[in-house]
Amino acid sequence: MGPIVTAKTDPKPAARPLPADVADVALIAADTCAAIGDVSVSWWHEEVRTDRAPKPVIQQPRFTRWRLADVRRFWAERAAQAAGDTEARERMAAKAKRASIKAREPAAVAKAQATRKARIAARDGAAA
Repeated sequence: MGPIVTAKTDPKPAARPLPADVADVALIAADTCAAIGDVSVSWWHEEVRTDRAPKPVIQQPRFTRWRLADVRRFWAERAAQAAGDTEARERMAAKAKRASIKAREPAAVAKAQATRKARIAARDGAAA
C-alpha cells in the first residue's frame, strides 16, 4: 500500500500547547508580540523604543526575540491599567461619538460617495 495522500481541505492537526515550564523561556518575534495585543508591529516597536514595552532578549540583524513571559506581563499590566482608567475610557467614547456624528454630516457623506464613484471609474478605466 502506498503513502497516505490527503487533500488540502482536510483539517490539519491542532498545534500542541507549550508545556508550562517551557512557556516561561519561549522566545517570540515582534509580529507575535503585536498580535497578542492586536496592534501593529510598528506600534510595538515604538513602545519598545520608548521603553514602555520590554526590551528584546536577543537582538541581532534580522533576528529579534522577546521572552514570552515578559510580553505576557506587559499586556496584563496594560489591560489592568486600561480597566482602571475610566477617565480615558470616557474621553475615547466621546471622541468616537464626535467622529461618528461628523461622518454622518451631508458634506462627509457626499465626499465619501464621490470618492467611491471616482475609484470605481478608475478601476473600470484600468480594466478596459
